[in-house]
Amino acid sequence: MAALLDVLLPYVPYLALLMRIWFGANMMIHGFPKVVQTGQVAQMMAGWMGMQDKKGPVTAMVSTAAILEFFGGIFMIVGLIVPVVALFYVIFFGSIIIMKRFKMKSKYIDVANPSYEIDALYLMLAIVLLVLGAGAFSLDAMIGI
Repeated sequence: MAALLDVLLPYVPYLALLMRIWFGANMMIHGFPKVVQTGQVAQMMAGWMGMQDKKGPVTAMVSTAAILEFFGGIFMIVGLIVPVVALFYVIFFGSIIIMKRFKMKSKYIDVANPSYEIDALYLMLAIVLLVLGAGAFSLDAMIGI
């Protein structure tokens, strides 16, 4: 079976490029509102999690998420330190899944309530990018990282 798929091996750099751009663009789209409106997003998320944000832990969490999502997305798109950024995404999405599963009592798939299936998908993509690296078409490859 593996010999049948060997013809696809030359396309791995293109797959890494496609995954990086798609993943990075999605992260930037998710992160931009958090960068622009951190306070409002923090209040909304505090309500979802049933927390008070008097001392700012949710605001700090939203700010950290905004930095990782928006600027990490840029790093993914251009292919700069991709394994490091992917590791941060693995930690990020792993913690989101744990929070949704145990704090919010969410199910993996739930049409009517918050679920964590998309977070699990992003976690798997981050793991793939962590293992694959940036690929041949990246700044990492250009500077020899």
